[in-house]
Amino acid sequence: MIQRFEKQWQTQVADLVLGIQNGEFGLGVTLAMQIDLHNTEKFYENGGFWVAIEDGKVVGSIGLQELSEGVGVLRKMFVDKDYRGKERSIAQKLFEVLLIDAKKMKIRQLYLDTPPIAYAAHRLYKRNGFVETTREKLPNTYKFVEMPLKFYVLELV
Repeated sequence: MIQRFEKQWQTQVADLVLGIQNGEFGLGVTLAMQIDLHNTEKFYENGGFWVAIEDGKVVGSIGLQELSEGVGVLRKMFVDKDYRGKERSIAQKLFEVLLIDAKKMKIRQLYLDTPPIAYAAHRLYKRNGFVETTREKLPNTYKFVEMPLKFYVLELV
């Protein structure tokens, strides 16, 4: 079940994200490097954050940060490896919920960054209309962790 983030899931979200970033992808990212994982509710108050809950635990997450009028960033899209796949389609469902709010907010451009090693995520983004872009084309207010990344943008109408 997809629902809006509540403070009670703060630790589970951080554990999910860090577990995938470091345990699965070996990125060496720390909690300190990710300000949105300290107070998720506050960080995403001008956008939204959603979690996928299965059996009482957080198994997926996605965030929408509004950078400026008409410009947003998709952040923290993660799904526990035991809950991935077309059978459940948790990542797709999370994205669709985010997209509803992005359109309500009149977001015209939706950006994201992702590690080069996240091949399944790249396929999901492309399947949903994202196209790869360059760091130079990002809005100057876009913040990201300094590491190798791929960047994508989705033009919404």
